[in-house]
Amino acid sequence: GDFLLFGGHSAGARGAMVHLDALQPQGLVPAGVKLLGFLDSPYWLDTPAFQDLTQVEHRLPEQTKQVVLNMQNEAIVSGAGLCELDDVWKCTFGEYRLPMLKTPFVLFSSQYDWFRLTVSQAASVTPSGCFPEPQCSYYDYADSGANATRQKLLVLPQVIAGTSGVYSSTCYDHAMSIWKEFNLQRVLGVTMAEALSAALEATGNPNGARMPVVVDASCGQFNCGSGCMKKLDSKCGCSV
Repeated sequence: GDFLLFGGHSAGARGAMVHLDALQPQGLVPAGVKLLGFLDSPYWLDTPAFQDLTQVEHRLPEQTKQVVLNMQNEAIVSGAGLCELDDVWKCTFGEYRLPMLKTPFVLFSSQYDWFRLTVSQAASVTPSGCFPEPQCSYYDYADSGANATRQKLLVLPQVIAGTSGVYSSTCYDHAMSIWKEFNLQRVLGVTMAEALSAALEATGNPNGARMPVVVDASCGQFNCGSGCMKKLDSKCGCSV
């Protein structure tokens, strides 16, 4: 039969997350088509910005609220009413929406997501530059978010049930499916491409294949995974 891989990366993945469950009920995809969501980096947590930064540009939940308010279309945001959260903005926010999805998906989410941290911390690490001093406060914030992300990913109800997959590195990157790392960077020996292939096989043959659950808990530090391809300045880090 026919098969549709529906998804995107970064903001595109958030859009796919919002619409995924509505595609077949709305007749946009025929009922007989097997459907898999490909969600690369849509997952954020509803947490305070670094050192309680107050500007909206550093507060991801507030940004989401403003976007939803400006759209003035709750029917779209709620996925044709399939998301019944009281606060409709949460229907576009990964922490709240992903656990509600009924359609199988494979989620890619770095525990040290570069975009999330850059927005929330108003600073970033580059191959030639570090966080501002004192660096430890930035790394402590990043570690806290990474630990929370890892714990929540592992208890997603669809992952526990085996109906969806998750792939999560400790690499300092974001939305890598459009770059060469998709085929080259490994988490616990597995590439993103291989994880997607496993998810496709499991969706097409649910009785004979398992959804991938690849979540790196081996090191628990910023960009520490053995397969992380991004190299950062050796002077960067927290020595305490």
